[in-house]
Amino acid sequence: MIKRKVKGILEEYLRSFPAVVLTGARQVGKTTLLKSLLSKSHRYVLLEDPDVRGQAQDDPRSFLSHYPPPVIFDEFQYVPHLTSYLQGLIDQDRQKTGQFVLTGSQNFLMMEQVSQSLAGRVGLLSLYGLEREELPLPKGPLHEERDIAQILYRGTFPELWMKRDLKPSHWFGSYLRTYLERDVRNLTQVGNLLSFERFIRLCAIRTGQILNLSELARDCGISQPTAQRWLSILIQTYQVHLIEPFYENLSSRIRKSPKIYFMDTGLASYLMGFRNASLIPHSPQLGALFETLVITNFIKFHAAEGEVPEHYYIQAKTGLEVDLMLRRGTSWALYEIKYRRTLGSQDLKQLLDAKEILKKKVVGLYRLSPVSESFVQKEVTLHPWDQVWEIQKRESIASNSGKS
Repeated sequence: MIKRKVKGILEEYLRSFPAVVLTGARQVGKTTLLKSLLSKSHRYVLLEDPDVRGQAQDDPRSFLSHYPPPVIFDEFQYVPHLTSYLQGLIDQDRQKTGQFVLTGSQNFLMMEQVSQSLAGRVGLLSLYGLEREELPLPKGPLHEERDIAQILYRGTFPELWMKRDLKPSHWFGSYLRTYLERDVRNLTQVGNLLSFERFIRLCAIRTGQILNLSELARDCGISQPTAQRWLSILIQTYQVHLIEPFYENLSSRIRKSPKIYFMDTGLASYLMGFRNASLIPHSPQLGALFETLVITNFIKFHAAEGEVPEHYYIQAKTGLEVDLMLRRGTSWALYEIKYRRTLGSQDLKQLLDAKEILKKKVVGLYRLSPVSESFVQKEVTLHPWDQVWEIQKRESIASNSGKS
């Protein structure tokens, strides 16, 4: 089993809250993590099982008396109304912690009920695919072309790294069918699954790009409201992530639409049609896939710490571009992400101009690439893409030094 970094914050939440909710896409390892951690202390109940689900829906009070705490309710989105009954059980003794652990892979069916019924009683965590430090690969900067291509192709779902003989194309084909049949059809009533599958593929092709919803709807042959609703489904089931543009100090000069990122490069590569890792380095999609890998690695890194950092991108009509703008306390760090390993004058100008225009305290200017070591040119640091912890430590020191 792969050791997950979120385990530390999960244990802390179990000691602090009566209930803990762990959400994330299918197959990211939620059940495996909880069973390994709580197999001796908690009973496990899978609510995706039709018989078990029927009992919970028909007679929730009897169901909960049959499965007393401490208990894990897996795939809780199938019976979200149980939260109102859990509230009563928790309030009988608020000092008991770690009594109920709920998991779900469809955020939109769970979180409204959880926020209404369990406010102040629940700790919320998200689990994603493997972060770079969790991948069973040599530690240190990962910079060889074949290694990068393998991650882009295989993605970050744990099973594909624990069973290296699995063909990603076979695994992702099965994953896509399961996702469409269970999450999409059963829980959101999408009528035409073929159109929805085409929509997913068109979104994958656009990973790392500014989202043009009207163009996406036209290419898929659906209305713009339908495209908006389907995009929401992908977001709420943890398949894609949107990064909004930063407006302040830039006003009308910037693009107004978000950028779209697939949360797993392996699934995106599969949907793009790649069936061999060796094809990716020579593909026009390499840059977008690499940017997607780096951006999602940041998200996973912070999620494993129980954090949701404030982040944006910048793309001005003048040509100014910053791929990631991350708040660090009262300061900001700016990142450009390029597969290219050299730091040219234009790369320096982009980040230095952005710092000047923003008129905010900036604790770091970075160009992230597949390089083996870090070096500084003027104020910009060319840094290995996967050594996120080094950057966070540096930014924290710089941010704190300005408080005195």
